[in-house]
Amino acid sequence: MAPNQPCAKYQYVLTSSTPKIVPVPDQESKDEESPADYNAGGYLVVRIGDTFKNGRYIVARKLGWGHFSTVWLVKDTHENSYSALKVVKSATRYIETARDEIKLLSQVAAANLCHPGRSHIVSFLDSFDHRGPEDTHVCIVFEPLGETLLALIQRNKKKGVSQALVKVIAKQVLLGLQYLHDECDLVHTDIKPENILISIPDVEAHIHAELSISPKPTSFHVGIPQPTKSRSGMTIPYRHTLHSKRHVQIFDSQPLSSPSSRSGSVSASASIRSLHKHFSGTTPVSDVPINQLLKNSARTEPAVIPHNPPIPSSSPSTSSNTSSMLSAPAAPDSVVSTPPTSVGSADIHVLTKMASMTLMNSSLDPKLVLHPDTASVKTFEEQPSVSPLIRSHASSEIHHITSGPSLLTQTAPREFSAPSHDQDASSGVPTQGAPLFMPISIKIADLGNATPSKQHFTEDIQTRQYRAPEAILGRRDWGTRADVWSVACVIFELLTAEYLFDPHGQGELFTKDDDHMAQIIELMGDFPLDAKMGGRYSREIFDHTGALRYIKTLKPWPLNRVMTEKYLFSTSDASDLCAFLEPMLAVDQKERKEVRDIVDHLWLDVKDEEWIGVDGW
Repeated sequence: MAPNQPCAKYQYVLTSSTPKIVPVPDQESKDEESPADYNAGGYLVVRIGDTFKNGRYIVARKLGWGHFSTVWLVKDTHENSYSALKVVKSATRYIETARDEIKLLSQVAAANLCHPGRSHIVSFLDSFDHRGPEDTHVCIVFEPLGETLLALIQRNKKKGVSQALVKVIAKQVLLGLQYLHDECDLVHTDIKPENILISIPDVEAHIHAELSISPKPTSFHVGIPQPTKSRSGMTIPYRHTLHSKRHVQIFDSQPLSSPSSRSGSVSASASIRSLHKHFSGTTPVSDVPINQLLKNSARTEPAVIPHNPPIPSSSPSTSSNTSSMLSAPAAPDSVVSTPPTSVGSADIHVLTKMASMTLMNSSLDPKLVLHPDTASVKTFEEQPSVSPLIRSHASSEIHHITSGPSLLTQTAPREFSAPSHDQDASSGVPTQGAPLFMPISIKIADLGNATPSKQHFTEDIQTRQYRAPEAILGRRDWGTRADVWSVACVIFELLTAEYLFDPHGQGELFTKDDDHMAQIIELMGDFPLDAKMGGRYSREIFDHTGALRYIKTLKPWPLNRVMTEKYLFSTSDASDLCAFLEPMLAVDQKERKEVRDIVDHLWLDVKDEEWIGVDGW
């Protein structure tokens, strides 16, 4: 039976002649924020060139957006540097959440600055209130960062990210979380690839170069839907807004590219390798002068001293040249006549060569030739999306739930290329195994949902695919170990380019929570009754014996077998990985390791031979 299609939404509109019922555009399919969220309580209308905090911050371009805010690249005229400005929606609940986030960010900024994990948490620079045409918006200023780990996964969706690179990333994520957990007593509660960003070394030069070749940002004008209320499946506009016709200019997001360097130099490998060891989790790339990269250089370019952010402050802001919302007569949605693209992908990849190009500018041994074409990011062709590791029990074969192959094994592909960490050296990378590109450095971002470990702001935590069992069950005794579960899911996703868990409900038969718990038990095995009970949803998911209430037949497929049978890991690689991940995936949170117990795990040590075949990120 085909799955139920989502119901279409319609809008009741009064016109001069007769009422009409018209379809409501599906904004969820858009790549940018919904125009409907520019109504009262929503986003602030921001345009390129707008200013904030009495002219201190000038908007250069849009970096992205989220459910709570839009994020903009701004020039800080006081510090003569670039920052990321987060402009929060103006509804009371968003303002309160933003103020909580500022308190947490201040707490994080003031904790132990000597801890090696501090450099893997995004830097909070400033906060202030901004008075818009209708409401006040809380604004938070951060250091600018590059792309998210999700973009890295999408570039490597065919084979996953190389194991060596995943180890470096995992080490840094764990160090950052150790800082939050042990030094700040905070649980992040929303660890996922989208909330882990790649640092940009020499960020000011990188941004200047990127902006210098960027065409004017693209945007489109679109009508702002009228505020509505629901009635019998329709959305009906409030009467006092029936004749309000406004438009908003929505800019296309242009996140900063990441400086992925690939060097063709063989002799430079020792320097790069030492950097990878140095940056496995202690110091951000931007904090090390470039002359440390080239110890054999007869001459080095002057090191760029990283900008030291000012002490975070909070102050009111009323100055802005943001225009009021347009009140022109309604017209069909139209696209502003701006250049067809922002920075093209090829141009962005050229920009990300900067670290390697800095090496090129040094007087090196004549054999050390770093060609520009070998420093750019490798572009992967778009690949068909791969089905998740554990397919939902809500498959079309639901009526055969008690028979047939494992729900896990049903997803095993007929062919799967060996993971990239098992590749040979045929790509031309020297066989001694030294990484020939700049080391990656990441930072954990979005502390908006962080909470003290013993005094929770909410019990509804974590994005579905990264949600720990105790959160699924609705238990109230969760703590820092919930983040550990999420990290394990992220590491698996980096290695395979697939979710570890991706549950789906099946109408009245079972819910996503039922399916999620079934997938967990299939992978990790059963767990004690006392860990199953005590949650708000425990009795809905399990019966009094501890058995799943609605899904009766499970087909176990342990993690070790998943890695060898589906992802073609060698027996030794799978065994080593499981020794690291399984303690992080203990279903009973009391048995799960804390970050401090795993941050120095042997699996995180990168062997030289693991860099063979890895030509960049």
